[in-house]
Amino acid sequence: SSDQRLSQIKAPLLVMNAYDDPIVPGFSLMGSIEAARQNPQVMMAVTSHGGHLGWCDRGEGWGGPGWVERVACGFLETAMELQSEE
Repeated sequence: SSDQRLSQIKAPLLVMNAYDDPIVPGFSLMGSIEAARQNPQVMMAVTSHGGHLGWCDRGEGWGGPGWVERVACGFLETAMELQSEE
């Protein structure tokens, strides 16, 4: 599993998982969460809802960026800003 490689990450990485994911349920993430905490390059976000590859916004339909896209873009923008300050 890829969580065994979190300690090797050398660039900013956002990992997102929903606790109610039927494929990778929240209770199975304890090792991944601990591994992510050990690496300052990794930010792991676990939401209570979202399902598997979900996080659909009500009323958004297929138009415009949804919540998960806004979170990912915000993370990337911040990572780029921090890198340019170095």
